[in-house]
Amino acid sequence: MEEKGTVLIVDDSAGDRALFRTILARAGYTVFEVDQGSETLAKALEVRPHVIVLDMNLPDLNGLDVCRALRGDPEAGGIPVLMLTVRHDDSDVLAGLQAGADDYVAKDSAPELVLARVRRLVEYRQLVALAMLNRQLVQVGRLLAGIIHEIRGPLSVIRGSAELLRLGLNPDDGNLQWVDSILRGAHLLQVRLEHLMSTVRAGPPQFQVVDLGALLHESVELFVKGLPPSGRGISVQAEIETAPSPVRADAGRIMQVLIELLSNAHQAIATTRQKGHIWLRAESVDQDGCCWVKIDVSDDGPGIPEAYLDRILEPFFTTKQGGTGYGLYLASQILREQGGRLTACNNPAGGACLSIWLPRLIEHDRPPRTEGTRS
Repeated sequence: MEEKGTVLIVDDSAGDRALFRTILARAGYTVFEVDQGSETLAKALEVRPHVIVLDMNLPDLNGLDVCRALRGDPEAGGIPVLMLTVRHDDSDVLAGLQAGADDYVAKDSAPELVLARVRRLVEYRQLVALAMLNRQLVQVGRLLAGIIHEIRGPLSVIRGSAELLRLGLNPDDGNLQWVDSILRGAHLLQVRLEHLMSTVRAGPPQFQVVDLGALLHESVELFVKGLPPSGRGISVQAEIETAPSPVRADAGRIMQVLIELLSNAHQAIATTRQKGHIWLRAESVDQDGCCWVKIDVSDDGPGIPEAYLDRILEPFFTTKQGGTGYGLYLASQILREQGGRLTACNNPAGGACLSIWLPRLIEHDRPPRTEGTRS
């Protein structure tokens, strides 16, 4: 059965916990439990549930106070709370809603009603968070597009002037090497601007045949140059022994995914120490009758807790303070649009590995070569 989400039950009654655990587990939810109100916040921060089912009447700490404590915490404040009441009492319902609960249900309600309430809260939370993040991404995209537009103008002048200057030089002129260097640099910058622009471009992916070896090295170089001096004790290497098979993909969006994975690995190491290593490796893989290029982004950080391995690609799931839980989800969606996928595992020697899988370009899918005419 497909897992639908994670629920934390807070109730001092073992019988009631068993009842709700059975209802939710049969519907495909992963269930955690605590029997004390004072344990709720710590458990919520540990398991990051999609919904908290909270009994209003707890012996050690009133359910209303527990709800207020959750709402006051910056990391747990966004978790929906479904308040449990013993009876259909309007005063209890009103008190729970005023304390910050999102919904309520009586303990003697039909299982279908309980499931409907939980499902609605999970979906509502995702929709609200997605709308907020989309607004933020639109603002960032507009800012980046404006910066790129401002750079393109002067860059075109530089490249055009260098080309005119080159036309006026003799083939044996010693200054030719410097003009060619300017032209190469301007061309490289234009390519990178196009890649960056495609990360914020709306609409479907812009497919083209991509040289993955060059793209991996470019992504690493761009990422490393953006690190603050304090973060450069963590080395980043693209280990490309042989040229990977080409793929048909949107180069800019693949770069966006690579930089997200590099950033994720860098942050994981930096939480424990100032030095470490990140490796990028690419190889051709045949799996389940399909031909893939697999790009591994591995690190020697603390790894991913086993309880989170199946959840880190969920939208809005995060264990980082101040994190949005959107980066890896967005990366997986970008790859899915291009016929690929994103997977995660832990390395046997320690650290995490996130893998990009892209369909390999088969020989008969490659664009035909243009043959020169012979006289």
